[in-house]
Amino acid sequence: MIGRGFWFLAGAAASTFVMVKGREYYRRLTPEGMAEQIERRVDETTTRTKVWIADFADTYSRARAAKHSELMGLLTNTERGQLE
Repeated sequence: MIGRGFWFLAGAAASTFVMVKGREYYRRLTPEGMAEQIERRVDETTTRTKVWIADFADTYSRARAAKHSELMGLLTNTERGQLE
């Protein structure tokens, strides 16, 4: 008796799972679902690109300033005056 009840509940749970996942996959394959996925990926890519560009610009600015200081330190006072 318990075995039949268990298998009945397992079958009901599996059917519900397949139905929910099936609807989800069906939704993804519709034109609206695909448009949503593309829009989400574009937004994610845009955000990552903005972060990368900001990080690159910051790193470049710091490296440029460090190199400028290093090179200015190697120049004599007369040479520095000519550059500034």
